[in-house]
Amino acid sequence: VLNGRIVPGEVLDLLVDPGIPIPASSSRVHKVTDAMVAGKPDIGEAGRRFHRFAKGSVIVAHNAPFDMAFLRRHRDRMGVEWDHPILDTVLLSAVLFGASETHTLDALCQRLGVEIPQALRHTALGDANATAQVLVMMLPMLAARGMRTFGEVLEETRKHGRLLEDLN
Repeated sequence: VLNGRIVPGEVLDLLVDPGIPIPASSSRVHKVTDAMVAGKPDIGEAGRRFHRFAKGSVIVAHNAPFDMAFLRRHRDRMGVEWDHPILDTVLLSAVLFGASETHTLDALCQRLGVEIPQALRHTALGDANATAQVLVMMLPMLAARGMRTFGEVLEETRKHGRLLEDLN
């Protein structure tokens, strides 16, 4: 997302070989099998690629503590520091719709009319695309409430810190 628009073609989509068997229950949900990840990059290489992709950017995620904990847990294998500024759409949802609302990605997509194609449900690419779409829809809503800079948005999200850890 650049200047409030999704940039077509700006995508990093790759499978990662976890180095251990993928549980059958995970394969049923995410549709990723051991055969699909055989020979793919390990977490170290995949993390370095993502780090290069995100260089100089704000990382936007839905429930960022989950994803960032994983990246930080493997930072030594990646040889990188995850010091990017972070914006969490869970917290943006709380700012815009109230802390007592449901803030799952599905609920946010439904609230904003964002459709995740069935083929992309429960995939990193599908979730990232949905997160980008809801972000783009929420940015003008935030601006209408006087939050036009990252700092202003961050200050407001910190009022909802009990929902999620502040990673900034």
